[in-house]
Amino acid sequence: MFNDFEVDLDSIDTKELENLMIIFRKQDDTRMQGKVKHLMSDIIMITFLAILARCDGWDEIGMFAISKKEWLSSFLELPNGIPSHDTIQRVISLLNPETLYSSCITFLIEKIDELTNDKTPKDVLSMDGKVTKGSSRNKENTEEIKALNTMSIYSHNYGVSLVQDYIEDKSNEIPMGPELIKKLNLTNCILTADALNTQKETVTAIKEAHGDYVLALKKNQKTFYDDVKDYLDDIDILKDIEKESYYEEKEKSHSKIITRKYYMTSNISWLNNREKWDKLKSIGVEKKIIESIQTGEVKEENRYFIISFEDDISTFADAVRKHWGVENNLHAPLDIVFKEDANRTLEKNGARNLGILKRICLAVLKFVQAYYNLSLNKIRFLLSIDFEKEIETIFKLLNTKDIAKLLEKNT
Repeated sequence: MFNDFEVDLDSIDTKELENLMIIFRKQDDTRMQGKVKHLMSDIIMITFLAILARCDGWDEIGMFAISKKEWLSSFLELPNGIPSHDTIQRVISLLNPETLYSSCITFLIEKIDELTNDKTPKDVLSMDGKVTKGSSRNKENTEEIKALNTMSIYSHNYGVSLVQDYIEDKSNEIPMGPELIKKLNLTNCILTADALNTQKETVTAIKEAHGDYVLALKKNQKTFYDDVKDYLDDIDILKDIEKESYYEEKEKSHSKIITRKYYMTSNISWLNNREKWDKLKSIGVEKKIIESIQTGEVKEENRYFIISFEDDISTFADAVRKHWGVENNLHAPLDIVFKEDANRTLEKNGARNLGILKRICLAVLKFVQAYYNLSLNKIRFLLSIDFEKEIETIFKLLNTKDIAKLLEKNT
């Protein structure tokens, strides 16, 4: 985004910091106002900035606020000074997770839309769950608490999760998927999911949201899976499919050569109960062949899919590959960069909202990563050692109207 031209930061202001404050001020405050000593918007901003500056827990966030009191006072109200880390945790726990996340992500998506006009024809959206391991407790130490489980739908065009919600202790991912899908307009989108979420209710929700799908198929749909597998494992059938709809790609990974072969067919008139799966048009398989350069050993892994469109093998292959982006670009950075698995907050809403603010910070860092040309971890490190300078840079880069003008001059 910023790689191809010099960004004149001196000519850009930091007004996006105030725009973000406006979003924070709009969050519902359920406290008894007569007893309120610290503004909720101040506390959200302190937490957000502290997370950017490499603070991952409540104690660190409190220490950040104390150390940056003079700077924070230059734009926050802070009517009773800096809140304690206990107050920060308690107030953040009161926020509505869905409202906080959706308002901030909408803000960032608008920034991206103002800068980019070259989005791919279809966006691949990956639906998957993530467990925050540190948030659980077993009965041996205290009352049993199940780990926080977050369900997300991740956009590859935007690089953020568009919607997310938390799976209640006594539930699981399966009913959550359709509920999340109902919050989106999937026009011009392909939704991918693992086999757990390949359910009739899921494809119906995708259809009603005007989207397409590429969904993995495994033995949780046993008879259906066996029929598809037997058909796509037939060598003679694959030879016929290869003439019409086949795609192959190779890559070298460490000491291995990985070949991916994709086959797709819309010949499914023989498939039992196909009419029960809304929009089902095709089936496909990815054959992943892993060859060791050192030993010559060859392994093959096959994955089977149901597909809602026909005659587009490249789109099918692209969707299959991109599904893992939710793990590589969302879940892994949350654990590696933001230490989310170490979040041991017992109060569930506090853990949820800390996780949400980390997701918002992740989206901000990914937005400016091209300018820094550094890993997300190193950008956070820079923020931790020279915060005022680097946070000013980040909010100048978020001022997309001025950045867009610079882009226009350089084209």
